[in-house]
Amino acid sequence: MTVIQAIILGIIQGVTEFLPVSSSGHLVLGAQLFGLQEQSLVFEVMVHVGTLVAVLAVFWREVEQLLLAAVKFVRSPSQATTLVQQDPGCRLLIALVLGTIPAVVVALLFKEQVEQLFSSSLFVGVMLLVTGFILFLVDRRLPGKARQPSFLDALVIGCGQAAAIVPGLSRSGTTIAAGLLRGLDREGAARFSFLLSIPAILGALALSVRDLLRGATSLGLGVLVAGFLSAAVTGYLAIRFFLRVVRQGKLVWFSYYTWLVGAVIIVVYLL
Repeated sequence: MTVIQAIILGIIQGVTEFLPVSSSGHLVLGAQLFGLQEQSLVFEVMVHVGTLVAVLAVFWREVEQLLLAAVKFVRSPSQATTLVQQDPGCRLLIALVLGTIPAVVVALLFKEQVEQLFSSSLFVGVMLLVTGFILFLVDRRLPGKARQPSFLDALVIGCGQAAAIVPGLSRSGTTIAAGLLRGLDREGAARFSFLLSIPAILGALALSVRDLLRGATSLGLGVLVAGFLSAAVTGYLAIRFFLRVVRQGKLVWFSYYTWLVGAVIIVVYLL
């Protein structure tokens, strides 16, 4: 992988991680376009960390609130029930933990099966079509109320994130759709979706720390840094752009895009 290829793949990751078009699916296609037979795990982690930095930069107030909540739980574990009842930050922290559990379970139980799907461009194409239908249907729902997600909301949204582990099915698309189906308003569903990506990315990083420490990659430092920076910058811009689109109720725009890309992928595969 060259630096230019790393920058392009980082841009793809940064843009598609937060737009409901499937970042994993686009990374698979980008790697195949460049003739990269096997995507480097370390590089994939680095571009995901770049998108993590983007989330932290946009939602630093919410992140600060979550950190304070964690400190409160550590200092007063005996008062955990009271904290959850009275402190919005503590409730949000518990909601994020609950929303992360389904993806952890799926990743542990079906890790090998999911990894095999990343080599199938046909599967990516089909799942992009499915993503488009999900976005098309939820875009026609009346917006819900502006409120903090309940614990049940968090679990349902987490199931959407778990399903999106497969390539081609958008994580942000499925989680936002689940939030809207649970009666959240558009911006609230999008914000919770973005915050839910933080533990998901941290989990992926934790699983690959051993490879990072052992230097289990043939890629140079320049390639890794280029991918990280391009993903961080484009991720930040993508979040800002997507929040504006969500407020305007234009999720259907992305359904047209995923249908087009998915159809092209399937036709090229069949030909």
